[in-house]
Amino acid sequence: MVMRITESMRFNNIVSSLGNAQSQYNSILEKMGSQKRINRISDDPLGMTRLLDFRQVQASIDQCQRNIDDNNGWLAMTESKLTSAGELLTKARELAIGQGTATASAETRRITAENVEQLKQQMLSLANSQYGDRYLFSGSRMDAAPFSAASQSANTDTPTSASSNNFDGTVAESGIYTAGVNKTYVVKIITGGILTDASYKVSSDGGKTWGAEQNDLDTGTINLPDGISLTFTDSGANHLTAGDLFSVHAYAEGYYKGNNDNLMLDIGKDAAIHYNITGEEAFAGRNGGADIFKTLDDLKSALVNNDQDAILVQLENLNIASEQINFATSKVGTVVNRIELAKSNLQDFSLQLTDLTSQTEDADMAELATSMAMRQSALQASYSMASKIGSNTILDFIK
Repeated sequence: MVMRITESMRFNNIVSSLGNAQSQYNSILEKMGSQKRINRISDDPLGMTRLLDFRQVQASIDQCQRNIDDNNGWLAMTESKLTSAGELLTKARELAIGQGTATASAETRRITAENVEQLKQQMLSLANSQYGDRYLFSGSRMDAAPFSAASQSANTDTPTSASSNNFDGTVAESGIYTAGVNKTYVVKIITGGILTDASYKVSSDGGKTWGAEQNDLDTGTINLPDGISLTFTDSGANHLTAGDLFSVHAYAEGYYKGNNDNLMLDIGKDAAIHYNITGEEAFAGRNGGADIFKTLDDLKSALVNNDQDAILVQLENLNIASEQINFATSKVGTVVNRIELAKSNLQDFSLQLTDLTSQTEDADMAELATSMAMRQSALQASYSMASKIGSNTILDFIK
């Protein structure tokens, strides 16, 4: 059987060939213009998947690098303030040494007491330093000044309720706080309803860990650790609801109003370090160190009272305080070194990732130039053939 090739078939075949040649030529032009082998998923689905993975990892690296850059200022400020605090303690020690001798008089000690007060005010300013609008030494309570000018007895703040709470009754605290460090207690309602039906859990570390579920709210009172109680009064309208949160800050006796929470910095995938120095460890000395503000106050009192033995006692406390500040300063240096190492590793990883990305998506320009010349010739040939379609006459079929 002989198949007849019609003019319509010839026309469609030429148009199809022309379209394919033009599409291939345009694809090469696009790759040459972008210098990328992959411009859309259809160019290389597997390669595009790898590129998306690379870009996701690169975004994570970029975020870690931004975190580190933002944190460098915080660390520099912390180190500077701690160094200045150490210098103030050195001056205080010199004053104590000078006035701790038998040759000092009541008059010289009275004058020195004023100098010690000035040192204390400068120390208070350093301890309440801010980086931007955040306090350096207040732990995670960065919105409040961590130190007061005078020592305060153990106390608690008024309990606060989460904004999402359904409960519209009242909560009041009572008792005398007995712990030696500042804490934040949180109560989370597990089963809602009236007080006799409700159950709850208590956290003594601001919500990081929780105790066992309890259901002893019949009297409306929760006895927290360390001598504090919270008393709930139900209004009769909106009762306790599962998920309701109530918190109360408790402060040990002394000058410090912050907490001992660590601030974390992400420096890589599943890698984080804590970078802050709390006022509790640097200035309050609640882990066996010296309370710097109490020491300065006691030194001033000893000078005012012309008490040589008491001055010498505070000299020893000043030595402990100096070691305490020096240790805190060295911790900052350790964090800086670790962050710099992490930053260097991130930069190396980023360069390797950039190289892998380039190998995957960058075009071979020499190969493209050769392909372009070939496609251009094919396209010209297609145009030449297409131009002859309309030139056929009846005479061409009589030949």
